Amino acid sequence: MDRGVADWQMLTERTLVRPAVAADSGALHRSRGQMPYDPQTRSLAETSALIAGMAQRPAPDAAGWQQFAVLARGDGKFLGDIGVNFDTPRNAQAEIGFAFAPAARGRGLAGEAVAAMVAQLFASGRHRLVAQTDRRNLATQRLLERLRFRREAVHLQSWEEDGRWFDEIAYARLASE
Repeated sequence: MDRGVADWQMLTERTLVRPAVAADSGALHRSRGQMPYDPQTRSLAETSALIAGMAQRPAPDAAGWQQFAVLARGDGKFLGDIGVNFDTPRNAQAEIGFAFAPAARGRGLAGEAVAAMVAQLFASGRHRLVAQTDRRNLATQRLLERLRFRREAVHLQSWEEDGRWFDEIAYARLASE
């Protein structure tokens, strides 16, 4: 069953963005575990189950979270992932987040792939996109601002890790912007 997967494959100059599949689980798990802020804490088995569950969704853009693998266009090497929390079609909104492996950072690959996803989300009828990031994550803030997301709020001490509280910054962009 196609499930509309082809509609959610994006090619950029250097990347291929597509819905994550079971074979991506290990690389996605390693990449998410190497994030400098809010690294994932789930096990590889939990990551694999999460990806397997997403493959059962009626379509990649059905309401709920969908992970997208970002691969190098030339050799298919895993670079990172983009997570999208699709809202219901009536609300026409989505939340976006991303994580890239250390070797893929600092070369513009995340900006290229995330820009393609933002364009696809708006082209598919989304009205509003939101993103949240740790206040310390300056690289992500710069990327979102380059993609014309506006800073909407600072959520003070909004999440806890290892007994410490951290702030998050909320960003948004409208299709009309």
